[in-house]
Amino acid sequence: MIDRVLLLFLDGVGLGDDDPEANPFVHADLPTLRGLLGGRRPVRANGGFSTRHATLLPLDAQLGIPGLPQSGTGQTTILTGVNAPALLGQHYGPYPNQPLRDLLRNGSLFRQLLAAGRPVAFANAYPDRFLDRLGRGTERLSANTRAALLAGLKLRGPAELKAGRAVSALLTNEYWRNWGYDVPELSAAGAGAQLARLTDDHTLTYFEFWYTDVAGHRQDRDLSLLVLTMLDEFIGGVLEALDLNRSLLLIVSDHGNFEDWRTPKHTHNPALTLLVGAGHQVIAPRLKSLQDIAPSLKAILS
Repeated sequence: MIDRVLLLFLDGVGLGDDDPEANPFVHADLPTLRGLLGGRRPVRANGGFSTRHATLLPLDAQLGIPGLPQSGTGQTTILTGVNAPALLGQHYGPYPNQPLRDLLRNGSLFRQLLAAGRPVAFANAYPDRFLDRLGRGTERLSANTRAALLAGLKLRGPAELKAGRAVSALLTNEYWRNWGYDVPELSAAGAGAQLARLTDDHTLTYFEFWYTDVAGHRQDRDLSLLVLTMLDEFIGGVLEALDLNRSLLLIVSDHGNFEDWRTPKHTHNPALTLLVGAGHQVIAPRLKSLQDIAPSLKAILS
């Protein structure tokens, strides 16, 4: 039985070549991810592989539209189940334009679950300066964050982070402490456990990690490996604290980028998707493209 989903969104992470010179997933030591996959690595050749604990899927991010997939249309598709690139006739991003905002306003998974009386948490913590710019209407928002606001969810800030009711977009609290915020020290694994605890009173808990896309665009190998090591520790912390008999951890991305050091651009690779815990082998066959995520989650959670 699945009564809770924790969705960890990774911006710009595809399933790429099994090549240590091109793909940080091959080069890095990943004890958590490899443990879930029976020692295998999350590369395209292992797409569709399943263990007792997890299933790795290559989801179609192209969606029948030529060009490189982009965040605005990819994230909107994930959240609505509508083929957003087909609607626009192109991949579009990074931020949603007005037609995409209209889709998110009227049909996001957040709004649908809330309308059904299911509590939703958008777990990211935002600093005061971001929230101030948001109040003035001068902040650029990802489709994920835009959908949360349009659904009526309140963005979490420093107070929630200090109370353990939100998670930094950079996982640890180091940057917040350097900015002068009075928040506790927190490792990546501790941040993962903090995120998992939010599932105790929410049907869907959603967390957006965008730094993978930043590292991918920079083609910075050292930064990529650092980000990946932290992310693996973070996922380990989630799994330590999450009740996997009742909860599904769904890790999903919108397009490729991070997995290929050879280009600063997005890629045509399928989007990395990993299902862990309750019902993963039952739900996995339903997921072929980004368009399948929202309707599948709605069916099991509504």
